Amino acid sequence: MKTGKKIGIGIGSLLLLTFIGVFIFTLLGGNITKNATEDSMGYAPGIPAESPAEPAYEESGGDYDQGFGRDGSIGDKIIGTYSMNFETLEFSETITDLEALVSKYDGYIQSSQIYNQSSMEGRIYKYAVHTLRIPKEEVMAFNTELKLMAHMVSENSSVQNVTRYYRDTEARLETLEAQRKRLNELYEQAERIEDIITIESKLNDIIYQIEALKGELQYLDEEINYSTVTTYVQEVSKLTTGESIQASFSERIQNALGDSVYFFQEAMISFFIVLIYLVPFLAIFGILAYAGNKIIKRRKPKVKKTSSGNSHIEESEKTKQ
Repeated sequence: MKTGKKIGIGIGSLLLLTFIGVFIFTLLGGNITKNATEDSMGYAPGIPAESPAEPAYEESGGDYDQGFGRDGSIGDKIIGTYSMNFETLEFSETITDLEALVSKYDGYIQSSQIYNQSSMEGRIYKYAVHTLRIPKEEVMAFNTELKLMAHMVSENSSVQNVTRYYRDTEARLETLEAQRKRLNELYEQAERIEDIITIESKLNDIIYQIEALKGELQYLDEEINYSTVTTYVQEVSKLTTGESIQASFSERIQNALGDSVYFFQEAMISFFIVLIYLVPFLAIFGILAYAGNKIIKRRKPKVKKTSSGNSHIEESEKTKQ
């Protein structure tokens, strides 16, 4: 009986230690609420594809030039870049809403990447990175509505004024166009073969420079007319909660109770899952312990008290034989 009790106590202690270990792991080690941000929250995957090589222009100071652009517009040439990180409990619906919102504001998706991430507690979470191009006139309204789409963790924004570089590029283009016009006139007047070859060589070089500047201006127009919005969407089982310094005592207690209940539920779920994995091992251990206990009982001599009060050791069946 004592051996059986010891075995029962051992198995119970093992289960208790397993539960405590799983609970502590879930509370401290299981990173359930992963933040969907690569630059500010530390995500390794989800790095958006690099944009085409940008021209080597410098960011202007506060005194910006103004004038007419190639499209006849007046004002500064601004490139807007925005980045937002979200958490969501319903990944598929959030992505669908995001795509619908882009269409609503006449934008387009430049690139899209979706990953499957395994967590420490054994679950698979989805993670998405979208690079969006939104018309500059609509980007502020788009961002306002985008922030309501899911639980926003962080955001970043920057603007770059390329007015001076844009005007300089236009001026260089006009100069080259004038040179090409003059070379064409000289080409028509040239009579010697040597002059014709020299003019053609210079003319080809200028045409190459003109095409390069035109491509650069087209790229700038695309960057200016369509702002870039990058979204990072992380699927989680629990949204990240935070307390501001103005949070009252009751709010802090309420958040603590909610987190405590959540982590307890996760610990219980993890405990039962681990227990399922341990069932074969516990079954084998139990069978071996039971068989060992039986063998010990059979080999141990039985002590039986006689009517006179003296102990009498009964021989085992094997000894009798």
